[in-house]
Amino acid sequence: MSDLDLVERTGLTQIVHQPTRGNNILDRVFVSNPQLFSAVRVVASVVKSDHKTVVAFSDANQCARPKSKTQRTFRPKTPSQHALFLQHVTSVNFENPRPTASSDPSINIQAEFDHFYTISIQLLSQYYPERTIAVTGRDPDFVTPEIAKLRRKNRLMRAGRVEEAGALVERIGNDIKRRSKTRFMKIDGKTGAKDMWTAVRQLTGRQHQQPVVDGVTAESLNDHYALPSPLTPPIPNHPASNPPAPPSLNTFLNGVCSNS
Repeated sequence: MSDLDLVERTGLTQIVHQPTRGNNILDRVFVSNPQLFSAVRVVASVVKSDHKTVVAFSDANQCARPKSKTQRTFRPKTPSQHALFLQHVTSVNFENPRPTASSDPSINIQAEFDHFYTISIQLLSQYYPERTIAVTGRDPDFVTPEIAKLRRKNRLMRAGRVEEAGALVERIGNDIKRRSKTRFMKIDGKTGAKDMWTAVRQLTGRQHQQPVVDGVTAESLNDHYALPSPLTPPIPNHPASNPPAPPSLNTFLNGVCSNS
């Protein structure tokens, strides 16, 4: 069935207009209201497939934030690195082979510390070498250079190494939990509710903005509703202690006779 026949029979609209496999549009999305989707993108799939992925979503802001990249340097740490380091450090001799002989104890202490520091830096660079990774401005607040190994997980998924990718996902989840817990430990939920919700919005990526209308304030609204309505006549305010007296019988009979 062609797209035109399907649209005529169902009333749906096809919103994918970019090729999803080669030069052909094989993956389609039919919706009843295309206005609900402000962005429809065709991107490379995270799994090993010759089809691309269709991403359709509604962006309330209707604009994309500029994407800025920042180079971050970090030292990745894995269980295998820890095992190799511990196996080697047991045989390392931290004693200074050429100690400094001085009458000033501070000079000797500084020399011994410099020797220990040099060996420690060499071990750190050997078993935990520095790496550089780019962190973009669109990444959530909890994405640190170590958590940015999500890209390695995507590469493993594309290569079909699902088990390694699953183990990496678990480690990334633990890093995110530890990062979020550290962020909330500095805030007292009882006395700093505002700071707590600010931290929650930073972690979830949701922005809280108060709608502002020019020229309208709380005082102007109070003054507006305090004024009497021009379409409704004012109701006389009778004191509860002096209610209006009902008409007498003679007044009522005179009115009836005059009408008859």
